[in-house]
Amino acid sequence: MMKANRRQFVKGLAGAALAAPLASIPWSRSAFAAGTAAKRAVFVYIPDGAIPELFHPSGSETNFTLAPMTSPLERVKQHCVFTRGLTMYEGGSTHEGGVAKVLTGNSDSSLDYFLGQRVGADLPFKSLHLGVGANFQNGAGNVVSYSSGKIPITMNDNPLNAFENIFAGSAGPGDETLANRRKRSILDAVMGDLTRLNARLGANEREKLEKHTASVREVEQRILDGGNSGGVCTTGSFNSGGFTVPEGYHGYPPKIHLEEHFETIGKLQMDLITQSFACDMTRVATLMWSHPVSPTRVRNIDQGHHDTSHYGNRDSATAQKFVKYKQYFMEQFRYLIESLDSRTDSDGNSLLYNSVIFLCSELGDSNDHDHKDMPFILAGNAGGALQSGRYLDFDGDAHSKLLVSIANMMDVSIDSYGYTGHGRGGLAGLI
Repeated sequence: MMKANRRQFVKGLAGAALAAPLASIPWSRSAFAAGTAAKRAVFVYIPDGAIPELFHPSGSETNFTLAPMTSPLERVKQHCVFTRGLTMYEGGSTHEGGVAKVLTGNSDSSLDYFLGQRVGADLPFKSLHLGVGANFQNGAGNVVSYSSGKIPITMNDNPLNAFENIFAGSAGPGDETLANRRKRSILDAVMGDLTRLNARLGANEREKLEKHTASVREVEQRILDGGNSGGVCTTGSFNSGGFTVPEGYHGYPPKIHLEEHFETIGKLQMDLITQSFACDMTRVATLMWSHPVSPTRVRNIDQGHHDTSHYGNRDSATAQKFVKYKQYFMEQFRYLIESLDSRTDSDGNSLLYNSVIFLCSELGDSNDHDHKDMPFILAGNAGGALQSGRYLDFDGDAHSKLLVSIANMMDVSIDSYGYTGHGRGGLAGLI
């Protein structure tokens, strides 16, 4: 009913000059796009590489078994594309070189920034750059995101601050906050135009306009009313756990960097990405979990993350701890996948279906500090451009081609992104 009403309304407005005021509001553009929806991209970084033999699946393209490190993705593997055999060429070595090129391909900006500039020009935020302890200890500067000129983009580790900036801190005309603008009826905002138009119409045309008005009133109410009416844009559930940073708190580490809050911060950041996509505040987001040489400890593992990445033998006790860390990050990745999958987009598909997520790290084999056989996973369908539920081996091809493919999935037509030593274009067989 919602799709039919929307199509009928837009068609009926073709000669009524009401579509222009609606198109000035970002979420109304997607909500009334006659069955289409915007594509989104999420870039998720996890630290310190992997153990390739315990990370990559085994089997065929569509009949494969997940390895221990990625086993938490079993219930969402139909939404994923597991890639192996991709190498990051040229550029620097070890952790620092890897994090600098995983999203840049050795170009002068990262793909998340580039896509934000291309697809986010009409949105409140071209892209979001969020962190979970990304700036803790030596994290500052060791980032995956770079603006033009290879200038590092600092991740925002504070989800409460990020939420305020996105949903309450953006002022519209007359210093009205964007949050309040979203609460207003778009029909009320153009009621004067409607009244003047109505006065010039005959009885039949007036009846048609009233029907169109009732249709859009129904659709916007579903959007504005959030969970009560199935709307796509609602922020009421954000931070339902009530996480706070007391005013005047000056302890070290900052509360947002305390290990006991690591998972809470991460979930809030992922919720924020979902909310921002649903409200069409942005179409590109990056989430950086910790940073290279990560000091993080979770779930009472008695060694820090980076220490366990030097696992020695893959059957060692240290390797088993490293496996637990990777499983932890896969659980968080699964949460993001399921969060996006749970939200219905304006075209009736899920936000996940209309998105592509790229999970990456800066190393291949953490023992060797190399950039071979990188632990990369894609999720989502990019609005139908990407077929999920697959495992693909690219046998040493360049990861920069994967960056090209992601851009192409987002309908940004490029044939190279940084390194071209293994040819131009995207990855054969991926899309």
